[in-house]
Amino acid sequence: MNSVDEAIRRRQSRVALSGGRWEDYVKIYLNEELEGTGIEVISGRSESEIRSRSPVLWKRLCLPLKVSAIEDHVWGDIDLVAVKGDIPIAIISCKVSLHGRFTETLFWSLLYRILTRIKVVLATPDAGRGREGQWVSEWGTPENPTKDRLLAESYLDGVYVENVEEWCKGIRPGQGTIFGGIVRPLSELPEDIKKWAEEAEKFYSYHGAKEDEGKRLSDFF
Repeated sequence: MNSVDEAIRRRQSRVALSGGRWEDYVKIYLNEELEGTGIEVISGRSESEIRSRSPVLWKRLCLPLKVSAIEDHVWGDIDLVAVKGDIPIAIISCKVSLHGRFTETLFWSLLYRILTRIKVVLATPDAGRGREGQWVSEWGTPENPTKDRLLAESYLDGVYVENVEEWCKGIRPGQGTIFGGIVRPLSELPEDIKKWAEEAEKFYSYHGAKEDEGKRLSDFF
């Protein structure tokens, strides 16, 4: 079996394992590629599950509220999150189509980018926006970008695409998302996560030590 056939076989296997759910497909793929690195991609939808898993991770993923007298934090719209131990590396928003939901991703991304050092990316098959049976990319091209591509360039850390026929109805041989700039193949996301993990470990290693020092001083006094 050559490499192309093997890639097709593995893709078909992931589609079957995911049960037709794009989010699960992305999770399966990333965990396959990140095996042995200490990095894991987990679901972030349940705040209580994250808190049970690791109070430190939970705290680092919470977004603070400054004026509410009822709550001091809010839980963001987290589909998947890449973590290494207690360190959040990247939030991965999984959207089959951008119709009506891309603004949510941009909103939460903006908050996380302002208040944390966590990367926020979008993973999508690019379901298209043409008429039924006619696939047209939602992203345009680097030279002729759609509004969504322009917004992603300003407010996301990356858009990662894999045109899987299961979710790209009407796509024809030879058609596909045009990569360039912010829009890149999903196959590049694992390496980016590894790079971001190294950066995050350095950051939390330094700031975690500073926090521990501050706590020891406060306990002393």
